[in-house]
Amino acid sequence: MTSQIRAQERNQKIIKTAWSGLAAKIITVSVSLVMVPLSVYYLGKEQYGLWVTVSSMVAMLSFMDGGAGNAVINLIAHSAGANDNNLVKIISTAFFSLAALALIGCLLFLAAFPFVSWGWLLGVPDSSPLTELNAVVIIVGIFFFVSIFTTLVGKIQRGLQEGSLDNFWAALASILSLIFVYVAIQNSASLLGFVIAFLVGPLLAYMTSNIHYYFIRRRDLRPQLGRFDRVIAKNLFAVGGMFFVLQIAGVLQGQADNVIIANMLGPAAVADYSICMKLFLIPPMLFGLMLTPLWPAYREAVGSGDMQWVKQIFIKSMRAALLISLPSAILLVLFGSQIIALWVNHGVVPSTGLLIGCGCWMVALSLGSAAAVVVNALQIMTPQIIAAFLSGVVNIVLTIWLIPHVGAEGAVYGTLISYVFCVVPIYWLYLRKVMR
Repeated sequence: MTSQIRAQERNQKIIKTAWSGLAAKIITVSVSLVMVPLSVYYLGKEQYGLWVTVSSMVAMLSFMDGGAGNAVINLIAHSAGANDNNLVKIISTAFFSLAALALIGCLLFLAAFPFVSWGWLLGVPDSSPLTELNAVVIIVGIFFFVSIFTTLVGKIQRGLQEGSLDNFWAALASILSLIFVYVAIQNSASLLGFVIAFLVGPLLAYMTSNIHYYFIRRRDLRPQLGRFDRVIAKNLFAVGGMFFVLQIAGVLQGQADNVIIANMLGPAAVADYSICMKLFLIPPMLFGLMLTPLWPAYREAVGSGDMQWVKQIFIKSMRAALLISLPSAILLVLFGSQIIALWVNHGVVPSTGLLIGCGCWMVALSLGSAAAVVVNALQIMTPQIIAAFLSGVVNIVLTIWLIPHVGAEGAVYGTLISYVFCVVPIYWLYLRKVMR
């Protein structure tokens, strides 16, 4: 097969995944737009902020997969590009490795649980009952560890440039979550009942996705314990080790903000911050639809030696990032308060400083995401790890220092400043070198 034919097939798969992703993301965003005011109205600002904080805190455990989840995309895409017939071994090795890691991680989480003061960490007053809070943390933690291996099928599909399948199940997960939450609210569920209803939908969707893919669509790729390969496992975690450090850095850069705000200002402040941030992250989320199919496509192109295609698509993606994010940021900064008032109301009023900070972060994140996809696909890991880890540490320090001076908006400025000065320069230097 010539490089031109490969490029045509690659472009067709990208377009198919992008369009299906657009449909799925429209559904996901629409569900989110309904879910937020529904949740704030039912739970109130403080309990909603508490729920968001618990979710962020448990998401900080994402590094527990050892980076293997993201490494799977590269290994499968490279194997498909090189036609080395290792797909079943890679999938089987990844599936059972992540299942074991999820079990170990869950046991460690449950063992450490009694020794953490969750009320203090989440900014809950001492007078508040902590029994339900503890139950919420346990439930969210267990669901999270189960998702480590149930969502692996989506990464496999993306590695094979079948991202349209993962897009479908992601959309279904959102719809089921909304349905279950609505039923829970109609039955006057407690915070714990609300959380369980929210989490059950995605779990059912991805369990069904696994059954459909391995037992109906691609029986030839069904994980088999006998096909577990130690050499591939070693390679999986060697590549994953790089992503492991990146995930820790990503936690410091993104998920820590809500926990810090809750600890310093209380859960109600998290509601204002997270809702404003959620609004501004919609355009980058939609732009991410273009980027998602590019990762395996870049990697497959590298495997087949077509670096010229990588360069052309990367330049186009950076232009698209700027054209989409900048006008969106300006509009949301100008009219964000009115939009949030119509969307959520219930006392959620973002400050001008928070709106401006979120707008600047939107532009930086969009450009950085376009760069990160090609960097990950090319496995330029060491400089990226240094930049991300440094940025995460600086972000936490700046956030803790800024919040007492400017309020919750200090979190977004800490994130923005650390990203611009720690990540962007290193991305620029290495990508410029590689593209030349």
